[in-house]
Amino acid sequence: MGSRPWGLLLVCGALAACGEEPAPPTVAKPATVAAPVKEAELTTVTLTAEAEQRLGIVTVAVEQKTVARTRTVGGEIVPPSGAAVAITAPVAGKLQLAGPLPAAGTVVKEEQILFRLVPLQPSERDAAVDAEQAAETAAARREAAAQRVARAERLVKDGAGSRRALEEAQAELAIAEAELKGARERASLAARSGTSGGGVAIAAPETAIVQAVHVREGQSVAANAPLIDLVRLTTVWVRVPIYAGESGDINPAAPAQVLALGERSDAGGALARPIPAPPAADPSTAGVDLYYAMTNSGQRFRPGERVAVRLTRRESTMALVVPTASLLHDAYGGTWVYVARAPQVYARQRVSVNDIVGTDAVLSQGPPPGARVVTDGAAELFGVEFGVGK
Repeated sequence: MGSRPWGLLLVCGALAACGEEPAPPTVAKPATVAAPVKEAELTTVTLTAEAEQRLGIVTVAVEQKTVARTRTVGGEIVPPSGAAVAITAPVAGKLQLAGPLPAAGTVVKEEQILFRLVPLQPSERDAAVDAEQAAETAAARREAAAQRVARAERLVKDGAGSRRALEEAQAELAIAEAELKGARERASLAARSGTSGGGVAIAAPETAIVQAVHVREGQSVAANAPLIDLVRLTTVWVRVPIYAGESGDINPAAPAQVLALGERSDAGGALARPIPAPPAADPSTAGVDLYYAMTNSGQRFRPGERVAVRLTRRESTMALVVPTASLLHDAYGGTWVYVARAPQVYARQRVSVNDIVGTDAVLSQGPPPGARVVTDGAAELFGVEFGVGK
């Protein structure tokens, strides 16, 4: 009986020890941020009236309106149909340069003499002379026919000639006039071809870029041999392959915006208009091709170049809209605007640009409708905030 109290004490102590939980180990945080600043608490720029006027601050209201939806896809610059011109030798002959040999990539002007071709056969070399001689012969025949008509008319008038003879003379005159007209046209064509000193001048038919040169000076070439290839790039086409299942979602009448690779997504780009083109598709990718034409000022785009193309969808949506002039970009790729909080008080606020439509930026995140954002003077405010403005 005397051993029971000690047993109970031992059991209770063991149970109490089992009920205690060990303290969890302390784990160090991988990073700590001291005095974090929320975007809502960013620096506010307060200007004096004189400084605001000097910076030329202009604000516009944020709008919520219906805008067309767009989609940006890849495209390829291609020469327009009929833009490539292959110049060949009209006759067999020996080439002479009219100046420096055109190099690939250089621009040649319309009617610029590229080569002179000395024909190998005298009949070809004297084509202009033969054409002029044929024109003079046709003129003499026409004059003789006109005299016969006049003589036949006098005889008919005097009653000594027949009406049939007059009609035959008039028919001969009409044939002679037709022959004279054709001979003169052939002579004019031979003269324009540039026969000079026994050589036929070969000129550029239009202003274009040299794509390839197949000959050299002094080379003898056969008739119809390729001499030089030109391509006209003042206007280019953009081929845009898209998934066939989405082709019905694209507005076929709306123009597209073409941007070079690496160009900012909010850039305006070059305007390209839709054009009819032979239907083309790729069964391996289930894609169909859309074609657009645009002016290529200064040969900005080259054939084969990949570009980004912003297409307009048929659908539209309601969204926040601000002018693209109000957007600012920091060194980390962030996009911001300055919002007028009070007279002469401006705060920087982050925005998310979803699309660019003309001069408007469509936002998926930004100030509420009615808030006024800075357009003119936004860059100056950015400099004031970071200590580089006045």
